[in-house]
Amino acid sequence: MTRIGTHSTAYLQLPGGWFHNNAGWITGERHTLLVDTCATEGRSRALLEAALGPEPKTSLTAVLTHAHGDHSHGARQVVEQDGAVYAADSAVEEIHAGPHTYPELFEYADWGSIDPPEHITPVTGRTTVDLGGTRAEIHPVPTRAHTDGDLVIHHPDDGVVFTGDLLFHGVTPLALHGSIAGWLEALDWLETFRAETLVPGHGPVVNHADSVLAQQREYLRWLLDSTTEALPDFAALEERARRGWPEWHDAERHSVNLRVAHAENRDHTPDIADAIAAMLGAAGNRIPLEL
Repeated sequence: MTRIGTHSTAYLQLPGGWFHNNAGWITGERHTLLVDTCATEGRSRALLEAALGPEPKTSLTAVLTHAHGDHSHGARQVVEQDGAVYAADSAVEEIHAGPHTYPELFEYADWGSIDPPEHITPVTGRTTVDLGGTRAEIHPVPTRAHTDGDLVIHHPDDGVVFTGDLLFHGVTPLALHGSIAGWLEALDWLETFRAETLVPGHGPVVNHADSVLAQQREYLRWLLDSTTEALPDFAALEERARRGWPEWHDAERHSVNLRVAHAENRDHTPDIADAIAAMLGAAGNRIPLEL
């Protein structure tokens, strides 16, 4: 746990690789707003205990920044704590179609109870939540970016934005369900908050946003610029990406991102099965999770 300000706390699962997402919470006098949950029942229960304590003194609302399971699998535990769950409209549909654990890609079994709750409230526009003595803002991302249902949570009093997976820090971004061009636009939009602190979806808290944002922009632009040919040499490009960003975890994601970029350049829908198969090939086998 990293205290960011008077009201805000980041809950980090470092270094931030597969299914090790960040979460956090903003606490007022009457209400706690939880930002995201965790991948497994056990981890989500630990998060809730950290946020609320053994005897909760505030009511609870959880906002899921997007539908991916590492951020949303604990929604049921929130409801069991008498909390309400919110997500972007399109993310609600995706969460209810889950849980998504991708057994063809990952080697793990001990998820626990991660079936989605019956009701998740859709967020369709900017929403301000009065927590008692302070307010938090929920902002839908204006473009299809990391996914087509991304939210960020801004707490102006503490100068912090919880970015969800719009921002990765020290971890290879994943564009499997999004738009790379839209993601670049979303990063420009993210800067308009002028937040002192950004809590990324994965990796350490960002206090000097310019360099981290610039690095991610550089990578996303490189993906698009490198895949304009009809038949790119994906293997050579994957190796170039590994050399270009050697410090990033989960380098097998480059194979997916390059194929998504190529499809975007050709103005067609990416073949998700082909992209996942390419990532499996880059990883060498199913990826074992340590959760």
